[in-house]
Amino acid sequence: MNSISDRLSIAVVSSSVGKSPDEITYSFVFDEVFRLAQRGLRVHVIRSKIEEDSISCGIRFHGIKRKIDFKALNILIKNPNKFKIFSWLKNPARVYWESLYALNISQVIRRNNIDLIHAHFAYPEGLAGLLAKRVTGKPLIVTVHGYDILTEESVKYGLRLNKNFDAIIKWVLNEADAVITASNATFKEAHKIISAHENIYLIPNGVDVQRFNPHLNGSYLKEKLKIGEDKVVFTLRHHKPVYGIEFLIKAVPLVLREKKDITFVVGGDGPLRHYHEKLAEKLNVKNKIIFTGRIPHDEVLFYYSVSDIVVVPSLQEAFGLVVSEAMACGKPVIGTNVGGIPDQIIDGYNGFLVKPRSPKDIAEKIIWLLENQEEAKVMGMRGRKIVEEKFNIERRIDKIIELYKCLLS
Repeated sequence: MNSISDRLSIAVVSSSVGKSPDEITYSFVFDEVFRLAQRGLRVHVIRSKIEEDSISCGIRFHGIKRKIDFKALNILIKNPNKFKIFSWLKNPARVYWESLYALNISQVIRRNNIDLIHAHFAYPEGLAGLLAKRVTGKPLIVTVHGYDILTEESVKYGLRLNKNFDAIIKWVLNEADAVITASNATFKEAHKIISAHENIYLIPNGVDVQRFNPHLNGSYLKEKLKIGEDKVVFTLRHHKPVYGIEFLIKAVPLVLREKKDITFVVGGDGPLRHYHEKLAEKLNVKNKIIFTGRIPHDEVLFYYSVSDIVVVPSLQEAFGLVVSEAMACGKPVIGTNVGGIPDQIIDGYNGFLVKPRSPKDIAEKIIWLLENQEEAKVMGMRGRKIVEEKFNIERRIDKIIELYKCLLS
């Protein structure tokens, strides 16, 4: 590690990232900051909750010190009229909390002599980071993750469907010194709303290729789930409309007409889980689908291990890290042709791209992979090679550190 990296001190603005990989919320942010700390950077994560300073996994965590602090009002007073116009359109309590968050970020930066601000999500973290930049003069990087930049109107997905949030996000991203996007889809969308295209960087998300690998043995799960010798089709998504789980469930009876010895495993939890379970019951396929609920972080990789096929039926997806995780484990992936999924799946080479909302297409590709098992294995290993070359998290960390140095030079 050269001396510049050794001295780098970063304020990571992330509202609810966990303090360990076991805290599943925003685990992708934790994976990144953990590796930055491992590389020798001094990483300070500032969360928007009342908490005391602490250290976990080599990362310094900070929160909001107290709920009432009149200094937060100075953040509002000292900022441009443009922000004031936005602010009165929103909930006053929310505006105060954003200002309080920005105040605490600024205080952490000054106390710890931090070099730059890195916000994950354009709102609210990017807004709080921008207000802190105006107070401290430190460079601001914003990583967009999907919900803050992409939209899918059919399922009311995306902050920018609200014109007030759209205006704030455009303001934040145009004021940032750098914006990191993870896929061609988010990169292109950023180009539409950011004037200075040279400030937009495409740095793909990545996975730990040592942890996620084709040699894992998850056979204990087949016993635990009582799957027996069935082939396994797996998906891991939040049960929300944007992730299209219902279309995979609707594909199940179509598959079962052709193939009987197959079990579908649906991982994850969320507001639509009950609806999905009722849908499986209505379609008379409840006995062929296992709804696992939330899967512990240290078990996820073994679910990939026992799977023969992984399906990602999303209606919109900024990147779709589950695709790369499955590929790293040597599994063929069926994914919808949306967002960042086509960046990872080469149709017919390491998996298949299908139309969104198409149970028929999903079923046809599952049946094909089950009937061509040797080719399916070859596809899986091709996917593994793609991840090693393009979606290794260590490569992402290299590029982020390079960007930090560039901004500070």
